[in-house]
Amino acid sequence: MASGLLKRKDTKQSGSYSGKEQASNFLSLVEEISPIVALDENNIVRFANASFRKEFRLRLASPVGKNLFNLLRLDSKEEANLRENLHKALKTKLQNQEFKKGKKSYGYSIFKFKNSLGMILKDITENKKLEKKIATLHTQVLASQEEERSRLARELHDGVGQLILAAKLHFQAYQKSEKEHPESFGSGLGLIDKASQELREIYTNLQPSSLKELGLEAALKSLANQIFPIQKIKVKSEFKVPEKIPQEIQNQVFRILQEICANILKHSQANKVELKIFSEKDTLVVSAKDNGKGFKEKEARINSTGYGLENIRRRTEDLNGTLFLETEPNKGTQYVLRIPLKKRSKEKV
Repeated sequence: MASGLLKRKDTKQSGSYSGKEQASNFLSLVEEISPIVALDENNIVRFANASFRKEFRLRLASPVGKNLFNLLRLDSKEEANLRENLHKALKTKLQNQEFKKGKKSYGYSIFKFKNSLGMILKDITENKKLEKKIATLHTQVLASQEEERSRLARELHDGVGQLILAAKLHFQAYQKSEKEHPESFGSGLGLIDKASQELREIYTNLQPSSLKELGLEAALKSLANQIFPIQKIKVKSEFKVPEKIPQEIQNQVFRILQEICANILKHSQANKVELKIFSEKDTLVVSAKDNGKGFKEKEARINSTGYGLENIRRRTEDLNGTLFLETEPNKGTQYVLRIPLKKRSKEKV
């Protein structure tokens, strides 16, 4: 009987020891897996595992009590995006977000528990290099598209030139002899009207003349005022475009907003749109917001509507910019682009 009691006692002690061992193993796992940090609502660190401290080379005895952004020391563009996402995470879980620190790229997800925010990070630098190679191919496709648009614009312009030449011949015939060519004047006017209409369509859809002649601000005002009022959408625009923006940036920003406006018209069912452009230090900030039905970004990337979003994202990345997209079903959509205006050397792929 004593032997049985001893056996049960040994078993109980063994089970208790096993539980402690499991807890210790779990804590070791938490310390060594991906970098993890917990924050309060003011972005003050409440917990950081060993992997986080090692990844960001924190020499402090403990980063607890320190502000996350004082520890990470991100540039202003990356910090602004991370701050926006942390604020957004107070209401909803965020996954598959990114930021850059120096030459490294990190993916992260944020989740809320009790009064804290948890953040799990992963070094995705190598993945981004592979993506950049793919993006370069995509950029080449976009460049080919732009070149094709220019070629088509020239060819169509030549077509308009032929219409004008034909009109001139009609006017000359009418001028030479009104009696022999009484209908030539009317025919010439008809050809001029046709040429004018064709030119407007070409420049609007392929290579807007206002973009080159008057600049980005005038081109965007023309774009907004032409497409939204027809659909009974109230548009509020505030464009404060800095002077002497490189033509490449003007072209890409115009195409991006053209794509965004098309998405609003096709999918949003909005009746109000706000468009803003302003400069912030050496950064061009572009904002487009609607009060439409919104969408689920992940689903939009999968189905056919997602290509427009990818196009917007790639064009933004081509300018070394970032895109912040905030949308929820029935709560509208907002795009915020931040594009550096200082020239940056392109990395070799």
